[in-house]
Amino acid sequence: MLRATRHIACRVVDLVQATDDIRILRLAAPADARFDFRAGQYAKLGFGTLPPRDYSMAGAPDEPFLEFHIRDVGDGASRYAVRRLALGETVTVSGPMGDAYLRPEHPGSIIALAGGSGLAPMKSIVETALHLGLAQDVHLYFGVRIERDLYLVEHFTQLAATYGNFRFVPVVAEPAGASRWRTGLVGDAVLADIGSPVGSKIYLAGPPPMVEAAVAQLRSRGVPAADIHADPFYSEEENRRRRGGINHVIES
Repeated sequence: MLRATRHIACRVVDLVQATDDIRILRLAAPADARFDFRAGQYAKLGFGTLPPRDYSMAGAPDEPFLEFHIRDVGDGASRYAVRRLALGETVTVSGPMGDAYLRPEHPGSIIALAGGSGLAPMKSIVETALHLGLAQDVHLYFGVRIERDLYLVEHFTQLAATYGNFRFVPVVAEPAGASRWRTGLVGDAVLADIGSPVGSKIYLAGPPPMVEAAVAQLRSRGVPAADIHADPFYSEEENRRRRGGINHVIES
């Protein structure tokens, strides 16, 4: 059973610049303050006096550190985390939150669709499923706009070589020319490969237009809403423009 929402002061122990605008943060919680979560959930991160924002955990729940993928959206916490945060600093973590978490009891295939820094919760879901030894097929489709937005490709390629039931498919929407990767929209790639995803559990994270378009495609193919799990994320500017619907910021 998960603990109630916790508020923990963590220390920055690793920083990796994954792309021009995405940074991977790894945080260590105090030894007496374990942070329990389900794969696919998110937490609220606070950097000093800046307003906190929500970011998804990218590691498996049993790992010794908390991993986050943060994209610089031009202001506030995201800009600070990607451009200025230093090793040893303290970051407050509150959570966990979110309903788009792994359902390991479901016997159907697992299909994870990620866009941009939405790779974070999909990484958590996929790696947890593999580490649990789930026998069903596990698919990860990672969609980006241009090739330089791809990251952790070698990591997932190695996982696919290790686990026979795991398939990793990067998809580039706007290649500059001939590309070694699949091209087009990530939702189209899923349906072209899998055909009928009915019976699968499908998890999505990424820019709202990508998530909404993919959900519409899946529903048109007969996938029940109960088998589609997503916590769409919006920037603060997008939230201010929205009227109705989801009014929530999950940056990755």
